[in-house]
Amino acid sequence: MAIQWRGPVPDSNYTVGRDGNAITLIVDHWTVVMFEAAVRRFLTPGSALSAHYVIGQDGRIAQLVSEDDTAYHAGKYDVNLRSIGIEHEAGPAMAPTDALYAASARLHAEIASRHSLTLQVGTTVLPHHAIVPTECPGTLDLDRIVRQALEEDDMFTDADRAKLDRIYQHLEAYEPLTWTKRLQQWLARAFRTQFPEADLGGPDVETGQPFKG
Repeated sequence: MAIQWRGPVPDSNYTVGRDGNAITLIVDHWTVVMFEAAVRRFLTPGSALSAHYVIGQDGRIAQLVSEDDTAYHAGKYDVNLRSIGIEHEAGPAMAPTDALYAASARLHAEIASRHSLTLQVGTTVLPHHAIVPTECPGTLDLDRIVRQALEEDDMFTDADRAKLDRIYQHLEAYEPLTWTKRLQQWLARAFRTQFPEADLGGPDVETGQPFKG
């Protein structure tokens, strides 16, 4: 996934490091303003605002703060210390797009993989308004993001699943004993075709009883 580095933000807008805290959650926001306006706000000295990522309506992703550092996005410093903030180019007059959701899902899946998070809305994935009184992130559907992220984490395509399903439905055909039994039966038929009186006595490979062909 292509991510454009647009940082670093000014020293006034983030803290280097995380004071020993592990990343335990993702906080999702909407920008209300356009993509570039959001980026400019975070790059403005003294705004005391930033986010790790900004996702555009067209699916592009910009990173302004390293995940190793603390962005100022949640409204509570202790939450900032252990979270990754993601801004989405959306607002009351700017509905989230399919491309935005797809990019956000991929980003959530990658963050979860890097930091061993189990993505779940309400625990490891929070809307901004769950932390401080705000309308953010408005109509952004976090359940959809997490659902798509979990699908992103699945390496199999629908075609792969169809092939696997056919294998599972006929799994007994892949057992070595099954193929050995079939080989014994085929050889018996072949011998009888050429040598009708051939003695095919011996144990059945499947049952151990005398082979009856």
